[in-house]
Amino acid sequence: MSDDQRATFTLRASRDLLDRLKAASDARSHSMNAEIVQRLEESLYLSGSAQVLAGTELSDAERALVDSWRKIDGEARRSLGHLLNALTHKSAE
Repeated sequence: MSDDQRATFTLRASRDLLDRLKAASDARSHSMNAEIVQRLEESLYLSGSAQVLAGTELSDAERALVDSWRKIDGEARRSLGHLLNALTHKSAE
């Protein structure tokens, strides 16, 4: 990402939250910044997806996917989310 696409801001958070973010970033072998950015992007992506689904009737296959999603842990969700995001962007090209 180029400097003109990047913004800097100050984040105030509890020590406990920072410690948990640090542990998560260490476990995934990347920086705290990368961990925070990735989690924020995931959160915005998922909330946008939830808004799209609001008021929409799901098919049986879609309902099965949602049920499967709810059964997997956070790391698996992040991995699957990245895969789906990559596939979606690739098919849009």
